[in-house]
Amino acid sequence: MLKPNCKLTRLMGLILFSILCVGAGPVRADTVSSLFTRGYNVIPEPQKVELKSGDFEFGPGWRIVLAEGVNANDVAAEALKEDLENRFSVVLQATGRGKAIELAVHPGSVDIGETTDKNKAALAEQAYILELASDRIRITANAPMGLFYGVETLVQLVKPAGEKLWLPAGKITDWPDLEQRNIMWEDLFHVEHVDVLKSALRQAAFYKINGFVLKPDGHFAYKSAPALVDPYALSPAELQELTDYGLRYHIQLIPYLDAPAHIPWILKHPEYANLREFPDSNYELCETNPDSIKLLEGMYQDLLDANKGVKYFLLSTDEPYFAGMADNAQCHEKQRAQELGSRGKVLAEFVTKTAGYLHERGRRLSSADSSPWAPRIFPPYRVI
Repeated sequence: MLKPNCKLTRLMGLILFSILCVGAGPVRADTVSSLFTRGYNVIPEPQKVELKSGDFEFGPGWRIVLAEGVNANDVAAEALKEDLENRFSVVLQATGRGKAIELAVHPGSVDIGETTDKNKAALAEQAYILELASDRIRITANAPMGLFYGVETLVQLVKPAGEKLWLPAGKITDWPDLEQRNIMWEDLFHVEHVDVLKSALRQAAFYKINGFVLKPDGHFAYKSAPALVDPYALSPAELQELTDYGLRYHIQLIPYLDAPAHIPWILKHPEYANLREFPDSNYELCETNPDSIKLLEGMYQDLLDANKGVKYFLLSTDEPYFAGMADNAQCHEKQRAQELGSRGKVLAEFVTKTAGYLHERGRRLSSADSSPWAPRIFPPYRVI
């Protein structure tokens, strides 16, 4: 009896919801996936599918062959063995003869077609070719990232039916439409254990998500702002552990920090009440107070120090409704707005300072305005 792990966990549901909802465009009514027609599902839908007639049986007796550019410690090889065993109880052999799954990395072996993003070199690193036949399966990629995605496509294709496992004969050539494909995990009201976050990262990688935006709020141990820290906060060592785990599966664990608005979790504390834009509101930071910048730079640095190896940082500018309006004893934004010529320029000045700090330390920045789910901030792998 086959024992595929077919439970649709909460984590899978969250990631599937994100892929479907985060900026996904409409699917043409006259477009039907050839894989779906044959009873196979891959998320996201591959770019180019060439199927042959007939399916073939897959299961015990297959072996793994590490060809050009692949070693035993490669995450693609590791993921292939783990996923097939955990999901379908298929244990790949390391030696022997007969049916084989061959993995190879050969730069320049996969050509990509049209894409939305213009950085074709980065997209090509994520491309792969998956060739499927009854006696041999071969995954070839330009780079390790593409090989990993090819492996996950193969695992997704495996179809239990009639107490057997099946695969379609044919060839799949795939590449991403967008270089960076992010989802967001917000720990606003609670903090997850490290093992839960690792599970979420691994599920995201399975669906070719390569950016996991983490919004910890007070659930990270900021050395520079200890008054904000929740008793069960992630330590710097734990955040770096999660970062390294994500990088192994080709996912950037991207820190998200709100400012100047949406920060009652900061401004509710008496230690920071003097940084409020309005003394009786803990919603928004005074953008013209140098101590506001000093506080954020300290928190940024705490996150950067525990997030080494990541290229991105999400700098939120969400809902700063009152920028440039304050005129009270502790915040004089209105005067600065008049000097600059508009309220918007007060916000722009603030963002230039905060973004500059991060950019100078090597981070590429995204920002959220009206919603952290804005499609230009969190694009999908491709339209599905």
